[in-house]
Amino acid sequence: MKRYQPASCASALLLVVGASACVSAFAAQAGSMPPPPVPPHATEPTLAPMPWSLLRPEQQQILAPVREIWNELAPDVQEHLRQVSQRWPRLGPEQRAQISERMQKWATMTPEQRARLHQRYQQFQQLPPEQQERLRNAFKRFDALPPEERMQLRERFERMSPAERAAFLEGAGAQNRAGVVHEFIQSVPKEERHATREMMESLTPQQRMAAIRAWRAQPPEQREGYRRQLLQMTPEQRAATLAH
Repeated sequence: MKRYQPASCASALLLVVGASACVSAFAAQAGSMPPPPVPPHATEPTLAPMPWSLLRPEQQQILAPVREIWNELAPDVQEHLRQVSQRWPRLGPEQRAQISERMQKWATMTPEQRARLHQRYQQFQQLPPEQQERLRNAFKRFDALPPEERMQLRERFERMSPAERAAFLEGAGAQNRAGVVHEFIQSVPKEERHATREMMESLTPQQRMAAIRAWRAQPPEQREGYRRQLLQMTPEQRAATLAH
């Protein structure tokens, strides 16, 4: 059996919980990760629940697997499913089958399970685009494995004790954070990497991730200026800036 690096293995193992959105739990459980940034739409009005009767007949037919639980679904989930039904004519047979299967699984979950999955979906949506893409790729790699290997991975994770599972995820999270910092350092001109690395090492883990999130949030042409601005600050100024 192929050996997996902790980060990709953890992502894959968590993905088998039920849907690709579950990989966001990895970021939430992986140790001392700071809370995700507030998404741009967070200040927009909250979606109102959508009555089933407002769906067109063809949409109701597509979404029939979740008819009985429709009123229990969060408004953003209802909206997502409505958009899926609009894209349905453009989807291939395999995609339609996968979506129908996922809706059926969703319908058989308890309200508590659906609430947890929805929370993880929201966490996933708040991750930086680069991290979302890495987790989607991890899901694709897992999904491409033979069924026996997927089952072995899932059984391996389920056999772990709570302490072993927590340690496993914490190690995977540490590796993931180290990879993010490495990506940041590699973007720096070679002659300035030493000073930048020293600055990053002087920060706490939370400050490092806050710095990288803020750096990524800048337009590409402004990222280098932001890094140099951080580099020129005193430790106290950096701490105050990264605490916001």
